[in-house]
Amino acid sequence: MNVGGGDGAQASAQREPSVAALLRDAQDLLRVENYEGALELYQAAASLDPARVELEGYVDLLRSRLVKIYRERIGDGRQVPKLLVPLDRITDLNLPADAGFVLSLIDGRTSFDELLSVSGMGPFEALRTFASLLAARIVGVAA
Repeated sequence: MNVGGGDGAQASAQREPSVAALLRDAQDLLRVENYEGALELYQAAASLDPARVELEGYVDLLRSRLVKIYRERIGDGRQVPKLLVPLDRITDLNLPADAGFVLSLIDGRTSFDELLSVSGMGPFEALRTFASLLAARIVGVAA
């Protein structure tokens, strides 16, 4: 019986992915155009090895790429989003706080671009939230 706990520290270190493994997995995801998954892995690698400034560059590049993708999913920023889910069902969806906040801004008169500017969120986070709400068919576009 090991009372010192040394084996636990070794097991923890073995379970924690290495930066090299994270980067390999991120490259695999990029090959299949899973930019969101690759972004998560690059962010994890950057947090494990903050001295490697190139990792932050990769994070920035992926975020820029995703902003473009999210903009394409949203379409014309002058479109007005509307709720597709009844208000009384929103709480049943267990949405993250940022999604709930974005939903609270939708009034049926304000365009995506206007909502992005008044949300107080960074463009990446706001666009990602809108794109995910659209994909989940929680939000649609007024005709």
